[in-house]
Amino acid sequence: MFTLRAAVMWTVNDFPAYAMVSGWSTKGYMACHVCKEDVTSGWHAGKVCYLGHRRWLPWDHEWREKDKEFDGNTERRLRPREWSGDEIVEQLNRLDFAPFGKTVSRTRPSTHMNWIHKPMFFELPYWSKLKLRHNLDVMHVEKNVFNWWARF
Repeated sequence: MFTLRAAVMWTVNDFPAYAMVSGWSTKGYMACHVCKEDVTSGWHAGKVCYLGHRRWLPWDHEWREKDKEFDGNTERRLRPREWSGDEIVEQLNRLDFAPFGKTVSRTRPSTHMNWIHKPMFFELPYWSKLKLRHNLDVMHVEKNVFNWWARF
C-alpha cells in the first residue's frame, strides 16, 4: 500500500478564462493582472487601451526616450512590483466578497480594486508559494486574435 498525493502546479487557460480562474477581472481600466493598480489605461476610439509597456524595457533602451512614437511621454517609471502569493492572499482576506450566485447589487466596492472573487485555488496550502500560478494558453490566444482580425 502507498499513499497517492496530487498537486495542481499551474493552470493553462485563455485570457477570458483567466478572470474566472484567478479572480482578477480582465475587463475595464485595471485589466492587467501584472500591473494591478499601477496600470496605465485610457479610453481611445471606443475601447480601453493600455499603455506603459515600455516600463519593462532596460533603462538604456532607445524606446524609453521616444515620446512622439508612443503616448507623448518619455518612460521613466520602473516596472510594477511583483506581488507574492502571500501578499495576494492577505489582500483577498481583507476583502468582503458577496456569496456566489445572484446578488442584489452587481457593483463591487472601489476597495476591491479589480478582484471579482477569491479564487478557490488559494485554499490550497501551497498555491500562494508557487511562482507561476496561471499560464495563458498560446493556442487559444492566437485563435482569438486571428478571429478578431478575420472579421475585417
